[in-house]
Amino acid sequence: MSDTFPLIKFRGQLRPSQLQVRDVAQQQLSRGEHQLHIVAPPGSGKTVLGLYLWAELIKRPALVLSPNSAIQSQWAARTDLFETDRPMPMLVSTNPEEPQLLTSLTYQAVTLPRRGDDGLDHAAMSLWEDRLIEKGQAQDPAEAKVWIRDLKKHNRDYYDERLSAYRKSVRDEAGLAGQSFEMLHQSCLKTWQRLRDVGVGLLILDECHHLVGHWGRVLSDARQYLDNPIVIGLTATPPDGDGKVPADFQRYQEFLGPIDHDVPVPAVVRDGFLAPYQDLAYFVRPSEAELRFVAQADDHLQEILEQVCTKPFDDGEAEPATPTSEIVEGKEDEPLSEEPLMLQHVGGTEAVYHEENPFDDLIPENEPVAELPLEVPVIVEPDTVDEAPRIKALVPWLLQTLETRRHATSTFKTWASFHRRDPEFADAARVFLQVREVKLPEEVPPVVIEVPLDEVPQIPVVIPVLDRYVRHALRRSPNAEDRALAERVISGLRMLGVQITETGCQACASPVGRVLAYSSEKANALVPILTAEMAAMGEAIRAVVVTDFEKTSATISEVEDLLSSEAGGAIAAFRVLVSDPQLDQLNPILVTGSSVLVDDDLSPRFEEAAKLWLSNAGYEATLTFQVETGFHVVSGSGRDWCPRVYVEMITDLFQRGLTKCLVGTRGLLGEGWDANKINVLIDLTTVTTSMTVRQLRGRSFRLDPQEPEKLADNWDVVCLAPEFSKGLDDYARFIKKHQNIFGVTDDAVIEKGVGHVHPALTELRPELLEGSVRDLNRDMLQRVTRRRETRGLWKIGTPYEGNPNHTLEMRINEAPREQGGFPPFPGAKEPWSSESLVQAIGEAIARTMVQLEMLKSAPHVLAKPRAGGYVRVLLEDANDEDSRVFVTALHEALGPLNRPRYIIPRKLKFVKGNWFSQMLPKVLGQYFEKSVDRTVTVHAVPNVLARNKETVEVYQQYWNEYVSPGFPVFALRGDGEDLLREALKKGMSPQGDFHEKEIFR
Repeated sequence: MSDTFPLIKFRGQLRPSQLQVRDVAQQQLSRGEHQLHIVAPPGSGKTVLGLYLWAELIKRPALVLSPNSAIQSQWAARTDLFETDRPMPMLVSTNPEEPQLLTSLTYQAVTLPRRGDDGLDHAAMSLWEDRLIEKGQAQDPAEAKVWIRDLKKHNRDYYDERLSAYRKSVRDEAGLAGQSFEMLHQSCLKTWQRLRDVGVGLLILDECHHLVGHWGRVLSDARQYLDNPIVIGLTATPPDGDGKVPADFQRYQEFLGPIDHDVPVPAVVRDGFLAPYQDLAYFVRPSEAELRFVAQADDHLQEILEQVCTKPFDDGEAEPATPTSEIVEGKEDEPLSEEPLMLQHVGGTEAVYHEENPFDDLIPENEPVAELPLEVPVIVEPDTVDEAPRIKALVPWLLQTLETRRHATSTFKTWASFHRRDPEFADAARVFLQVREVKLPEEVPPVVIEVPLDEVPQIPVVIPVLDRYVRHALRRSPNAEDRALAERVISGLRMLGVQITETGCQACASPVGRVLAYSSEKANALVPILTAEMAAMGEAIRAVVVTDFEKTSATISEVEDLLSSEAGGAIAAFRVLVSDPQLDQLNPILVTGSSVLVDDDLSPRFEEAAKLWLSNAGYEATLTFQVETGFHVVSGSGRDWCPRVYVEMITDLFQRGLTKCLVGTRGLLGEGWDANKINVLIDLTTVTTSMTVRQLRGRSFRLDPQEPEKLADNWDVVCLAPEFSKGLDDYARFIKKHQNIFGVTDDAVIEKGVGHVHPALTELRPELLEGSVRDLNRDMLQRVTRRRETRGLWKIGTPYEGNPNHTLEMRINEAPREQGGFPPFPGAKEPWSSESLVQAIGEAIARTMVQLEMLKSAPHVLAKPRAGGYVRVLLEDANDEDSRVFVTALHEALGPLNRPRYIIPRKLKFVKGNWFSQMLPKVLGQYFEKSVDRTVTVHAVPNVLARNKETVEVYQQYWNEYVSPGFPVFALRGDGEDLLREALKKGMSPQGDFHEKEIFR
């Protein structure tokens, strides 16, 4: 800390979310750490926060870097919120030649690479020559020089373009090698010298997600040059490694460190500094032509399965000759915990291990190879002859693999260790067999699946099975026909969007996925969505429709005939708007990097307003209008007509209400574009990365001073064909979009993931899809009219703690045998409802846990209804561990019977009239009716309460008090096992949809 640093005080008051970051920063600095990595949404006050940390905590000369000049100026301007004993303008600079106590510059100002000096050009030429030789375009350097010299003479433009590209390659390689400073322009080097001279000890990096690349390389070197200053990284959208150079992404992580604090959007909404919102989804079916194409993928998959399931094989097949070893179990008494299966949408990747070494217990078999040094691998090439024994067909191979617990080159002694080695395959293989009603080997436990077998999505099951069968069996077979079959399966799966590699499988471009992503029906969904929004909001509506591109080229030859050049693009969406009489009243405008299209009704007013705006702004441009059906194409000429100018102009006209609907691309209407009037955002893009999704959603969160009650509707449009194997590809993309999005639910809690959009939307597949999605869509459109109620769910002004609370969300399927029954207690006047039943069982579990001292706090069980017949239950104000234990126990009690230690019956009271009671008036006859208690369902005693007879007896006491009379029975052997088997046979196991979730309050 500098002794000469002036006294600078913040004149305002930090928001609650800013105070949390301040506390984190104080802790970091007190430990002597030099990195602070903060994620906070747009509008949360990152600029003020950074200035506060500089002025009141760190107190060192600072360099602030921003991605553009507008943000650069904001940092300087916001210093007016601070008071000091010196004139603030004397302490702040935006001039790289005159750094001050706070210097605000752009990244470009300090990272500009040098251009064509002799050293750089010489390295670029050498690299160019090497590439020509590698590609066979030249035999030696001399011939390459002639080739390049000839190109320079006859095609100068192309020569300059290629030389520039090779200069960049040289700079990139130098940057990756930690030599980025050597590649900087002289002006930048002088700027860094001046910054070091003023003693910069703090780097504040705004929008730091831009540092995965050249900027990050330079700044990583600059830190050493400035003698290890404190680094503060601020961003709303932390990057991920997708599509990045691994070395650059690793450098970013090392430079900024892990995220120290992530300010969730709900916290800033609760503080009142971002507009509340609701996330909505509208589901469409593919068109008839698209459905036929999707159906072909199912036929294709069935052909693959037919080939592998009916292939000829030899009973006496020989195993491939490879090194083998055996894995023994970890502990003899270690139980295998079988959780309900949660299948992912893309399978086939190798298992990820959290242990230090999953092969701790490897024991070599009695073979000579075990004596060899570990660093010398032994590879025994199998004989490859056509007459060699063939590998078993898929089903017998799976049975043999599960029974012998053999995985690739290792054999496991216990099922638990086999399952730990590759849980994805172990689960998928069992489900594959169970769906086909193939009996599992004796020691292999069945998978507990909380959906009917005929509703299990096929792709997540089949892909891991086929992947292992190809890699572990067919590819390693000594028989040439088996290996040829492996190649046919691999080729066939590529059509389904799956690529099998040497080490696993991964997603690849899928024609079916593209058809669903850019279905023509998605654009048509704009009609019901915007019609409902217009009816609810009237003149106040400001809608934005965002797509990936202006036009979406098919790119995949298989779908060129099915998808037009406009499919899924901005123009296709715009055509829907201008062709619908109702939506045409929004006066839509399309704006992209190359086009401006204006609704024909709006065109005269647009021309007048545009000319006035350009004149007032001092821009020179002449507009021309080309007439098309339903709209006009606007072209501009003049020195100032460019995307930056016309986007600014059209945004201003949108803010004023000249147009009430903009259609554009995410590249233009994404990061950096702001229009605080937006109250409807319709996302037709296919992006799923957290960074891009956050940027896009952030457009609608801005407060509108003229609309203090603003609530934004954020829509996704999803194309579904769940009856087909690949028909949930677009839904899987929707799930990925929402993985890191928080939203408010209809029962007033904050939840992350698709479940906050609607309880029927799950990580596996959307429930409530029996026949159609009309109910889901109807519910979504009705929410448009409930803006005031939804705004109230956010509880603006109340603190957001952000502590997770585990909950169970369920939709219980009531069996026909329960109809007409009442709780078996005196005075029960109403049958069980889902809420009352869940509440009662929750009370029994919670009170048992309290008596057994398993809960650290007194329970308050809360069951709340959600849309679609779902109920959410939680322990109010419980800590993380208590809520987790309670939810697990409740799930076991309400879920399907899964080899429980103890079971307990639930009875209902049924009233049975007789001839005498029926002759009397009902008021009198009820006194002569007879009632009978009948067992309708058998429930598991939760594992945590079934440890011994004593704990079970306590549970029985509260079960009898809150739920039903009845005695628990040990169900793992004897009469209890027979009772359990009989209950399962009669369908008396509880059924429903269950989801364990984390919520925030």
